[in-house]
Amino acid sequence: MTVLAVIVILLVLVDAAIAARLVATRSSSPISSSSHQATTDHPCNHGYYVSQAAHSKKGGRYVSGIAQSNGGKDGKCTAPLPATAPAASHSSDDGSDG
Repeated sequence: MTVLAVIVILLVLVDAAIAARLVATRSSSPISSSSHQATTDHPCNHGYYVSQAAHSKKGGRYVSGIAQSNGGKDGKCTAPLPATAPAASHSSDDGSDG
């Protein structure tokens, strides 16, 4: 019985040491500065434009309309998202087989 109590006490001490090390490591990592940098270094392309439409939470039809538009394809991210999705353009060079 004494051996079991010693084993339990040792396990509790080891657990406390691991928890203290994890807390110390987590509080010293610069998470906020790296996440801020990731948001400012986005590519200005069509994918970013479509991603912004998806994050606007206006529904799948809206996002689909933005995805089928030319938004962001000029490499500029300055144009705001339209209030409603643009009408889908059906051009002959859309890459389909039919």
